[in-house]
Amino acid sequence: MLLNQYGIIDDLHDIEIAGRTDTSISAAICRKHHTHGIPPEEFLEAYLESLPSMLRTRKGWVCPGVRELLEWGRGQPEVHHALLTGNVRRGAELKLRHYGLFDFFEFGAFGDDSADRNELGPIVLRRARERLKKDFRLESTWVIGDTPHDIACARNLGCRVLAVATGRFSVEVLQTSNPDFTVANLTGYQPVIERMTSTA
Repeated sequence: MLLNQYGIIDDLHDIEIAGRTDTSISAAICRKHHTHGIPPEEFLEAYLESLPSMLRTRKGWVCPGVRELLEWGRGQPEVHHALLTGNVRRGAELKLRHYGLFDFFEFGAFGDDSADRNELGPIVLRRARERLKKDFRLESTWVIGDTPHDIACARNLGCRVLAVATGRFSVEVLQTSNPDFTVANLTGYQPVIERMTSTA
């Protein structure tokens, strides 16, 4: 996208992306290329404009077990799915609608709510309480993520954490951040359900 939009050649290998918010990533990219005078807001808007075509042309997929786990949760009256993501809301919706997952989530907190990932947890908790008119036991509330930043965000909120090594971080690396439970993937999602519901 840098090349197409701004004539810049850069593989962004030195920009940390995994588990970060879109707003902080855009700011880091624009700081790196400050001589081109790219405002972060403009860069992020260009990314969102190009996202639908990128989704259509790239060979993405839903990881095994994800849809099944979401389907299970939707059938449980005491389970509520929320998005806690560094993606800005528009980007998250574009991505998840492309894969048919967006409607599983009732509410969320997004990268345009705060550039600081750790501030998103309290935001989504407040929205959950406002929307559902009830409180939540954080010790039986789970955050599922695939980066150390996800684990830190959950710990900052006081939730339990399921780490899934479907991204760039291995099971061994994720375990160094001390999640409650770590799996390589959600293919065998039934033990995951049993582990999470045993703390309810």
